[in-house]
Amino acid sequence: MNIDIIDDEPSLRELYKTMIEASGFSVNCYASAEDYIFYTKSKNYTPPNIALVTDVRMPGKSGYELIDEIKKSNPEQKFVVITGTPRDCYSKDTRACFYLQKPLSSKKLLAVITLLSSCAIAGNTNLASECKQLNDLDSFDIHDWECPHKK
Repeated sequence: MNIDIIDDEPSLRELYKTMIEASGFSVNCYASAEDYIFYTKSKNYTPPNIALVTDVRMPGKSGYELIDEIKKSNPEQKFVVITGTPRDCYSKDTRACFYLQKPLSSKKLLAVITLLSSCAIAGNTNLASECKQLNDLDSFDIHDWECPHKK
């Protein structure tokens, strides 16, 4: 079960990777949205079966722009948005499974990854109420969140 992380801050990328791998997941890291988009166009690309975790504010394309780009070719991809400035550049048109505010505790990040793993294994059964509890929706001023993969 794998996760892709896109964050321009090397120390955070490595911290997230170390924490998640310690829990038994495979993690690939990328320094920018452009690096990840380049990877998605290669013959080696395999979409992450748990989630794509992205920072929002990065040089070049934002995390929201990345999500919009990936959804064109993979509308079922699950996304986790992590940012220190949640209200600054939120896109109401971009729907993610989780919106998390930095600083982020390792306990919370691992709870999110574990829940997404359960969702992937169970075939997107309705875990929305549990997801909503872990989300930082108020920080993003999101009041109408629904699971983007609810069936």
